[in-house]
Amino acid sequence: MASRKQRIALIGFGTVAQGFCQILRGKQQYLLQQYGLDFEIIAVATRTRGIMFAPEGLDLQALLDLAQTNTAFTEHLVAWDVDTLIRKIPADIVVELTPTDLKTAQPALNYCRAALETGKHLILGNKGPVAQAYAELQILAQQNQLFLLYEATVLSGTPVFSFLRSALAGNQIFKLRGILNGSTNFILSELEADATYVQAVEVAQNMGYLEADPQADLAGYDARAKVCILANYLFGPTLNFDDIPCQGITEITPADIQAAVSEQKRWKLVATLQHQNGRINARVQPEELPFTDPLSQIMGTGNALTYSTDLLGDVTLTGPGAGSRETGYAILSDLLTINTGQSS
Repeated sequence: MASRKQRIALIGFGTVAQGFCQILRGKQQYLLQQYGLDFEIIAVATRTRGIMFAPEGLDLQALLDLAQTNTAFTEHLVAWDVDTLIRKIPADIVVELTPTDLKTAQPALNYCRAALETGKHLILGNKGPVAQAYAELQILAQQNQLFLLYEATVLSGTPVFSFLRSALAGNQIFKLRGILNGSTNFILSELEADATYVQAVEVAQNMGYLEADPQADLAGYDARAKVCILANYLFGPTLNFDDIPCQGITEITPADIQAAVSEQKRWKLVATLQHQNGRINARVQPEELPFTDPLSQIMGTGNALTYSTDLLGDVTLTGPGAGSRETGYAILSDLLTINTGQSS
């Protein structure tokens, strides 16, 4: 099979980008043999270590070694800012993995615009741009006949959007209900195991489960962004992030947890999206679920999403909601979607 080289620019080199690079390094021959694809990282942009660009491709193992030792970049350095890098380099695909800002979506939103305006497919692990500017980015992508993909933004590596495109093709979805934030689910599980709230949050932070701003998880904003993205994908850009009612887990006490368990119930942070009578409603809030509810059985960092469909009834998808390798897989999944030409 003849190989096709795909040149990638990574914007951000945190744990997800590193997990993705580990996958590429381990599966390079498989991807070449199975799909005829030769993925090559030609640029990496970071906020603190510098910006590297090598038209001939960067060495994946060398990149991972630098990340492991937290070492600043010293080779292939360029003095451009990130916007200039994206616009100048001959990348086929830009992968945006900088920290999420759910208020302004910046600076990631400007990076997304630069990619699409210069003819580069765009893959996002950053929820901010698609939660805050979905319609604008979709129009830019369509005008330039480019892919805009964001599998990693909802349920980490669990295939939410590819599942909708393939396994549920032909179904109408009228309701979604799920646990969309693995960090808060982990904390609630820890509370049930008799940890205090402070202890549970500290463990989640030490495990790397919480966002850079923990309130994004704890106050429910991360789950709200994911509901907004799902709404935009399924029903068009009809919901604004700030208009979705949202309540996090900060008011739930260990006493609340134990009282629910004594009644054969369990507290979960539940996101709901419903399309009914021409109206779209969404919310994020803690709910006491009976043990008979499948969502009540999702523990730790697990996530789950139940699709209510017209042809199959309720279909529940479960999987990991956190992890560098798992989220890195979602980036690979989007790369394969672009290269198999499957519509987003």
